[in-house]
Amino acid sequence: MTSRNHGKPSCPPHPLLPVFAAILAAAMLIAVNTSAESSVGIFNVLDYGARGDGTNDDTVPIQKAVDACGEQGGGQVLLPSGKLFLSGAITLRSGIDFHLAGTAVLKGSPDWRAYGKPGALLFAKDARGLTVSGTGVLDGNDRAVWQELADEEAGGNVNKDGWWPESFTGNWWPFDKLPTQPQTHGGRPMMVIFIGCERVRLRDVTLRNAPSWTVHLVGCEEVSIDSISIRNAWDVANNDGIDIDHCRDVRVANCSIEAADDGIVIKNTPNFASYGGSARITVTGCIVASRSCALKVDEIYTQPGARDIVFADCVVSHSNRGLCIQSRDEGDIENVLFANITVETRFSPHKWWGAAEPVHISLFPRTPQTKLGHVRNIRFSNILCHSENGIFLQGWTNRPLENIVFDNVRLELAKTSDVPGGFYDLRPAGVFKGVFESKLAGIYARHVKGLSLRDTEVGWGEPSDRVYGEAFDKADVEDLKLDDVTLGALPKTARAQQP
Repeated sequence: MTSRNHGKPSCPPHPLLPVFAAILAAAMLIAVNTSAESSVGIFNVLDYGARGDGTNDDTVPIQKAVDACGEQGGGQVLLPSGKLFLSGAITLRSGIDFHLAGTAVLKGSPDWRAYGKPGALLFAKDARGLTVSGTGVLDGNDRAVWQELADEEAGGNVNKDGWWPESFTGNWWPFDKLPTQPQTHGGRPMMVIFIGCERVRLRDVTLRNAPSWTVHLVGCEEVSIDSISIRNAWDVANNDGIDIDHCRDVRVANCSIEAADDGIVIKNTPNFASYGGSARITVTGCIVASRSCALKVDEIYTQPGARDIVFADCVVSHSNRGLCIQSRDEGDIENVLFANITVETRFSPHKWWGAAEPVHISLFPRTPQTKLGHVRNIRFSNILCHSENGIFLQGWTNRPLENIVFDNVRLELAKTSDVPGGFYDLRPAGVFKGVFESKLAGIYARHVKGLSLRDTEVGWGEPSDRVYGEAFDKADVEDLKLDDVTLGALPKTARAQQP
């Protein structure tokens, strides 16, 4: 019997054919599963009634999407690209990735009542595994918010430079009350408040036009903030970039921040003492411009204080104060490293705190009754400064700064702005006078126990100014160690201007 190939023997199957078939089957299975997974766990706010037209209030449908996502154990709440969503406060939940896709914008309502008890555009408390992501924008709508508040509380008398009227009652909690207490008056909302959360991620988003603090983390642990941009107005007070409050195990990396107030601040505010101290925090690879202070540890009201903190590989520019530690309270500040940073500072008008210092450390009590903590074991390594003022170190009479080290630090002083100098600024003043006139030194040191200057240089650039004085102005400094220190003389042009 002959075969259909006319007697020619049939070819055996290719030995790799079963392998190819298996691979193809697996690929098809993966494709099916991937397609299924991509459609499961995504909660598009448009499906819950959001308009995204920038006119209608989308607070309720966005919250419905968040709640539905949370009830199913988490997933992604999607704000689609190309849409502008107007909203009041949104309360996020565990396991949610709040995702602003593409060019999506979530814009805060101008009405302070729309923020309710949360007091923020995005709020979360005790959430786990919470993410805010995407290349979209969170817009705080700052000018509309404070104009509405001013209209209600001060008859619209907002100063032309953006400052609040003196009669204005101020910010949202936690500045004047606990979060469980009702808000009885208008206040500027923050943009993001997360309290007591764990495994928090903020990445890639842009936050702009904050009416008050931009990102406020309270009592949070295991936090990663990566590659976000903050673009706040240059004339709005209290619009801090990132405030890390009673938090531990925090990493801030690759962020770009512009704010009229402080850029990145680590603190322990008084209303949240139950969350413990601040510890194990790194800030790396960030670019910060601030009309107040760029990188700061401040307001450590309670023990345990703040410790084990690193600021590294950053660029500070256009700031009224560069690297800062301020203590007026009970909490200790210790084991802080500033490394591989360039700093450019200049004077701003007196209403902005700071005096163009590239480095500022001050320690004195907030009130005569304050039990003052320690500031100790602070190191500055590989720092380049171009500033209108010098390094400022001020301890207290019976509580000096302890173990302060400058290693490979270069400071060049020159007058670059049109704001008059000749003063130092200790605000918040506490028991000290806030702003006092003085000749400006390359390094000003008072009440320091253990000061080491290694491979450190003070130089003078042009143009100079008659407000400048000595390269090193010190008093009550114990255990001073100088190793390869260059203290340049004031240029002749400046000396000639001395009165």
